[in-house]
Amino acid sequence: MPLQTGLFSELIAEEREALAIERRSSLENPQTPLSYPAEWLLDIFNGGRTDSGIRVSELTALQCVTVLACVDIIAGKISSLPWHVFERVPGKNGRQVHRIAYEHQYYDLLHTEPNAEMTWRTLTKAYLCHALLWNGGYQEIQRDAGNQAVAIWPRNPSKTRPVRVAHQITLDAEPWRPFPVTIRAGEMCFETTDGIDDQDMSSDGAHGNRTARKIPMADMLHLPGLALDGRIGQSAVWLARNTLGQILAMEKFGSKYFANFAKPGGILEQPANLLPADKEISKRSWQEAQGGENAHRVAMLPPGWKFTPMSHNPQEAQTQEMRIFLRTEVASAFHVPARMAGDTSTKTRGSTEQENQELLDFALAPWIEAIRQEYKRKLFPHSGVGRKPKNPFFLDCDTWELVRGDSASREKFYASGRQWSYLSANDVRGFEKLNPVEEPWAEEYHLPINMTLASTPVDPTHQDGSGNGDVEPVATAYGRVFRDAYGRFLARDKRDLHAIQGCFSPFLYALRDLFGALAAREMRTDARPNSDSERFIAEYLATMQKRSSVWTIEAADETCSEELGRAAKAVRVAVYREIAAEKAKEPMIVG
Repeated sequence: MPLQTGLFSELIAEEREALAIERRSSLENPQTPLSYPAEWLLDIFNGGRTDSGIRVSELTALQCVTVLACVDIIAGKISSLPWHVFERVPGKNGRQVHRIAYEHQYYDLLHTEPNAEMTWRTLTKAYLCHALLWNGGYQEIQRDAGNQAVAIWPRNPSKTRPVRVAHQITLDAEPWRPFPVTIRAGEMCFETTDGIDDQDMSSDGAHGNRTARKIPMADMLHLPGLALDGRIGQSAVWLARNTLGQILAMEKFGSKYFANFAKPGGILEQPANLLPADKEISKRSWQEAQGGENAHRVAMLPPGWKFTPMSHNPQEAQTQEMRIFLRTEVASAFHVPARMAGDTSTKTRGSTEQENQELLDFALAPWIEAIRQEYKRKLFPHSGVGRKPKNPFFLDCDTWELVRGDSASREKFYASGRQWSYLSANDVRGFEKLNPVEEPWAEEYHLPINMTLASTPVDPTHQDGSGNGDVEPVATAYGRVFRDAYGRFLARDKRDLHAIQGCFSPFLYALRDLFGALAAREMRTDARPNSDSERFIAEYLATMQKRSSVWTIEAADETCSEELGRAAKAVRVAVYREIAAEKAKEPMIVG
């Protein structure tokens, strides 16, 4: 202990001597000695001063739980999405469709292992954390002799910055870029003190400062923050430092308040005749007797001493209301829904799918698009004269899992897709991460019978919209029955609606039952015709009664042929639509 005390005294003496001798001024303020840190120096290491008196930096900002939650939500979610290399391929009718290019040489690099030390998720999460907290994220591309990317490395955002060269320079070949690169005057590049794979190591292998090196634009994946000039991003922490300073100040206040067992301080009055040394000893003795674990104990004061407590209620400062307000402010700066950042004041909320869609639209999509475009122009650039031929490959992620609905919503979506022929059984199983059914029918798409294309209107050969409307065999089989009903109707004294119904109702109901059985078999359902077809037959008989005024026995053959074909077509369309509607109401069985 004496040795340590003596050493401490020597250090203090040396510091005082230095203060007395060195009076050089700082570059920022001539009135500030270099022995005392200037504001600009404190800003570099401890963050910018705020109105609350708390200095805020990118790292201290993470002590705010809301900042930590927002950064972790955005960076964690985007990095956990499945990223793939896609290829645009020509489709039908001139459309461009895309497929996952598993065979591409960059697929594993951009999906699983971007370098030998980390996974794609780890790299991307760090990339986004840098962009969200600092002025941007930086990733350096390591290339081989053929100028092909072989690895991607993160760069420390506090050690990397974009610069514009005033004179043409040539970068020598390096182990991670085995060919020289020329940067012309006026072009922008990047400058960093990070190594390619041994950050914070000097050239001789010892820890220390590394000489700054320049990186060509084509070898740096730059993800800037809020950039007013499109090149240099602004740190969100720096822009919102006053709000973050208030939060950190309240955190500090709360910690101190509860560290003292939520007991306020007070004033200890001492006799006036005490020596300064005795006052200090008395003060220390009081704190040891009444502070920490000894709080709330009965205090015994000598004669002439007096303790006056000071009360303070945190509610008077509206601490709780201010914390809720500031939490919302920070969440809005990152465009994250406040409830996801920990705001429980809102009692009602929408569905999970709606909330995830809001998070995707406002917080995630801008960063996803920025990553896609930066990777596209640095790793999959267009080549040739006039930027042709076009490079069909690009990087993208699948956000389906993020906006995945609950079981009821998915059931409704799958049923609609199967009914309206834009999903097959295996499409549905793919969405549910199930193995496909190895049967031809599982790849087929159902076509609604009650719908048809504008180019194929209802006619004798397209009654059900699928080209299966030929009714000639039915007309031939039922020809004698219809001719008998026709003769009995002409033999009636009164050719009214009652006569039409008595003669032709059995025939039309027989057609209804026949087409109903055929439709149910084709659609694989147990549904049968119901009251809808009965109403249709009643209306059809009324129209027949109007036409019967011109029927004659002499034109029986021609009239029967025409009326039989018309009745068969009309009943077939009505029954198929009815069975299709009943089929759509049935619960869907996936697969």
